[in-house]
Amino acid sequence: MRDGATRLVVVADDFGRTSGVNRATVSALKDGIVTAASLMAGGQEFEEAARLAREHRRLGVGLHVTVCDGFAVLPPDHFRGFAGGDGGLEPNPTRAGVRLWRERRRLLPIMQDEIAAQFDRAGRAGIALTHVDGHHHMHIHPLVFPIVCREASRRGVGWIRIPRGDPREGRLAEWALFGVLGSLNGRTAARHGLDASTRVHGLSRTGRIEESYLLDLLPRLRPGLNEIFVHPDLDTEEGRRELAAVTSPRVRQQVARLGIALVSYASAGMGATS
Repeated sequence: MRDGATRLVVVADDFGRTSGVNRATVSALKDGIVTAASLMAGGQEFEEAARLAREHRRLGVGLHVTVCDGFAVLPPDHFRGFAGGDGGLEPNPTRAGVRLWRERRRLLPIMQDEIAAQFDRAGRAGIALTHVDGHHHMHIHPLVFPIVCREASRRGVGWIRIPRGDPREGRLAEWALFGVLGSLNGRTAARHGLDASTRVHGLSRTGRIEESYLLDLLPRLRPGLNEIFVHPDLDTEEGRRELAAVTSPRVRQQVARLGIALVSYASAGMGATS
């Protein structure tokens, strides 16, 4: 890849959550611009997702660390009240984050075990993880991020998502918060030998990625490694809209016209962090 090239990783989040998500992700890989997926180790259709990942080696698969709004990998009794009897985690990210902070002495060792178990389940399924990020971006929580970095580094995972926000796409307060966390987490990631894309897009567009958004965004991408994360899903209106956006012929034509190189984190190379 020549110096100054504009590279783009398009990541489908929530891989493994449902069969509708899994099938939409593969469709977006085959017929669209998606190059990677982030896998929920506790997802209801994890096994199907793992099989599809093995069948479609071009798809770069990372771990979508889940500490809320999903299911734990470890047995529910391991969480002593943090998860329900079915293993379901706190559905609200804000409440989960506050509780982690308030009960950190008790919960952090539990989170350490659960996050390690999520990495391990993906490994046992024969998936060589290329990157790591988090459901609802909970991996950037100040108490969770160092755990995720340590576990990723131990397993040779090279990339981690560090969303910094985009003032064009979100509220000023959100942009400022993610900017501060991004700076702090960038240093933590570097200490663990992890790299991150220069820019992450879609932070304020979850469920609202449309063709028009991508057509506006693509010409604004700057040289270096960019990431867009999306949520294709055949079973929801929002997910079908996002699938239509990433498989749009107009979007694919614009990627080609602008000379944007579609890559996965497996093929991105190192040194992207600005």
